[in-house]
Amino acid sequence: MSFKLFIASTFGLIKSTAKIEAAHELLLADYQLFCEFEKSSEHKEYHELALLVNSPTFKQKKNELQHLMLKGSVEEAQLKELKKLERNSRLKRFYSMLKSNELKRFETILNSEMKKKYRELKAAVDMHSLAALKKKDKQSEEYALYAEFQKINDSEDITFFKKFRKSSAYINYELMIDSPERKRFEELQKIIGSKEFMARVAYLEDKQKWEKTDDAANEKRFAELQKLPQVVNFLKYKNSTSFDFFRKWKLVFEDRFESGKLDTQKWMTKSHWARQSLGQNFSQIGDLHAFTDGKNVFAGKSLKIEVCKEKAKGMQWRIPFGFVEQEFDYTSGIVSTAGAEWWKYGILEAKVRYTSSRNLVDAVYLLGEESSPQINLVEMGAKNRLGMLSKTADGIHEACESISGLKNGEFYIFRLEWSAHSLVWSINGREMLTVSHNIPALKMHLNAASIVVDEPVSNLPHCFEIDWVRFYQHN
Repeated sequence: MSFKLFIASTFGLIKSTAKIEAAHELLLADYQLFCEFEKSSEHKEYHELALLVNSPTFKQKKNELQHLMLKGSVEEAQLKELKKLERNSRLKRFYSMLKSNELKRFETILNSEMKKKYRELKAAVDMHSLAALKKKDKQSEEYALYAEFQKINDSEDITFFKKFRKSSAYINYELMIDSPERKRFEELQKIIGSKEFMARVAYLEDKQKWEKTDDAANEKRFAELQKLPQVVNFLKYKNSTSFDFFRKWKLVFEDRFESGKLDTQKWMTKSHWARQSLGQNFSQIGDLHAFTDGKNVFAGKSLKIEVCKEKAKGMQWRIPFGFVEQEFDYTSGIVSTAGAEWWKYGILEAKVRYTSSRNLVDAVYLLGEESSPQINLVEMGAKNRLGMLSKTADGIHEACESISGLKNGEFYIFRLEWSAHSLVWSINGREMLTVSHNIPALKMHLNAASIVVDEPVSNLPHCFEIDWVRFYQHN
């Protein structure tokens, strides 16, 4: 058992495949929703409204409007001033006098011929001593002047006139007629009685004045947008590093094997060299199986390569004879992207069911134009490992790490990050191996195959199962 896997298993450091996958799918869905929203008209609207609603000017305007009321306003001060003037006793007496019949009578007498005659006689009388006039001969003109003056002076209207003019009510009237109080009172009456003033007071008393503005409508729309799933998602991640992987890496290849049949636009059921040399599959020296051309490959919810116990004829490479037809006791299958996809550097991921079966080898691996180097994403069976195999003058050089100890029959996510400087393998996010020397700098294609290397083989048919496979490259 791998020491790294032993430690990871003992302390629960190997994360659940289901949880990793669910988290990835959820994050990917959120990322796709995020990207769609960034390109949408709703994002433009949200951005514009966010700038507006969150601006200091908008907030100040809202605060001022919400605190704008009659209390404390100029209008309230004017209303209070008017009420105070309405309670002013001198103004009350003034307007009471202004509407009175006595004032009307007084003004009528003031402008009458009688009053005019009275003024003339009074002026004439004032030129003589009244006492002297009384002593004049009653037949004289002077006495007649006196008698006429006395008659008018003692008349009811003149008596009223002189008494009224000396009254406190009339004196108050004369004081107030051109007073600042009266002028201000009537000015306020005109202001407060205007349609504009009444409309302003109604506006100040309206507790819904903010809600009736265009700005409030914009704020409401902004609040509605914030509740939309795509906006909630956007706000959750806009300042997050959660999407860094998707921003950095572009998914250039993926197969979930859900169509019910193998996608021949992505895969062929021959190896690269089989297609290049014979046009049909062949087996290597030591292999106990024949590769069929797709008969042992099934795609429906997952990719399955079956090893079956059955007689089959196939070609095998033998030195020095070359390709020789031979009968095999087992059949198996192989898939390759050599006809469609080759990559240099990136991240390879595959969800593979771990099946350690003696005398068999199940592998997902990368190859270039030659058979070396071979980068094994995962190898299971006779040997359970991941790493890189390279041919040297001394034989096969192995830079590998054992994965014995994984639970048989369980799915795991195997990952290889391939850069110009290193190869890094991990299982369910747990780093297992790093190779920093002799890193392949060539285009390679992906393969998956199951081979029979020894007998007896039990529990046939054997199934090598891959749930999905992905390849990422730098954006």
